[in-house]
Amino acid sequence: MNICMVSTFDGTTDDFMEIFNWAKDQMSESATDMEVGVIREGKVITMGKINDMEKFQQIMTSEEMRAWDTKHNCVDVVYSLEQQ
Repeated sequence: MNICMVSTFDGTTDDFMEIFNWAKDQMSESATDMEVGVIREGKVITMGKINDMEKFQQIMTSEEMRAWDTKHNCVDVVYSLEQQ
């Protein structure tokens, strides 16, 4: 499944890239082709292909991710994408 995730948060792009790189390392087998597009400070779009949704969800709801989300008031909106 291909996804697009729009993340809005209190913080900098560098703050986001730290947690993104941590998550990307954790999900090397569950997600591929993960890319980040910066809209502005505090808002990014992440796109990628999810190969194992269960593992992906475990990472996205991990203690580390929840702590980061809480600290930065992060709200993620996730869309499923289909090639036309």
